[in-house]
Amino acid sequence: MNFLMRLDRRWLYVIVFIVILWPLIVPMGIPFRVSPGTMDAFKVIDSVKPGETVLMSIDYSVGGSPDIDPQAQAVFRYLMKKNVKVVLVAFVDQGVQFAEKMISQQETLGKKYGEDFVNLGFVAGVEVAISAFAENIPKVFPKDNRGNSIDSLPIMKGITSVKDFKLVTEFATGIPGPAEWIRQVGTKYKVPIVSGVVTVMYPQSLPYVQSKQLAGLMGGLRGAAEFEKASKTPGLATAAMDAQSMGHLAIVLFIVLGNIAYQMEKRRPVQK
Repeated sequence: MNFLMRLDRRWLYVIVFIVILWPLIVPMGIPFRVSPGTMDAFKVIDSVKPGETVLMSIDYSVGGSPDIDPQAQAVFRYLMKKNVKVVLVAFVDQGVQFAEKMISQQETLGKKYGEDFVNLGFVAGVEVAISAFAENIPKVFPKDNRGNSIDSLPIMKGITSVKDFKLVTEFATGIPGPAEWIRQVGTKYKVPIVSGVVTVMYPQSLPYVQSKQLAGLMGGLRGAAEFEKASKTPGLATAAMDAQSMGHLAIVLFIVLGNIAYQMEKRRPVQK
């Protein structure tokens, strides 16, 4: 144990770095349970049939994106796999870039912009904007984020209000979040809503699931990994959960060994 007491702490950082990096390169598949909220979200999303249209609202910022962007990506990839049409919109300005990134990835795989998906862009106004959008989409977005007229896009044919979507999925790091979407869409138009939120918002959003105002709820990076497991499409979130678990395990192990070494050092006879 004397070795631990003399060990340069920089080696601990190196070990933790390696322990976290390794599962990202070679996923370990550490088992975990899918929470009821995520399973409900998966079942509702899985029930959407090919050719039907889903709305995805990308309402998160760069600061919260590591916790919630994997959720949106996992859901979007699964919808694309099912050949479901997706309309993306943002009521947080930074959400547009994340929507465009997801779309660009699918374009490289052969999916077609304007037919399989569209990025409407960002509109300011938060809850007021959501209300206006839900009532009359072409009025709020006469053009999409790429400057195309909405009327020219095949995916927007027959889409005039939020009632024309089979499902609404919204991903939030703050306001707007589940409460705003429930008030302006769920209550008024009776469209099912699935929400993905950052970890700190998860406990306060759970009552909406229990009251059936949300059809499903995912929380943080864990929620993304749970969705990947439920949909049998493992990705970066699953690997990140492995890395997170191994990192926590390494830190706990160092704490235990450090305390053992400290107690043994205290009990050593003092040399006179």
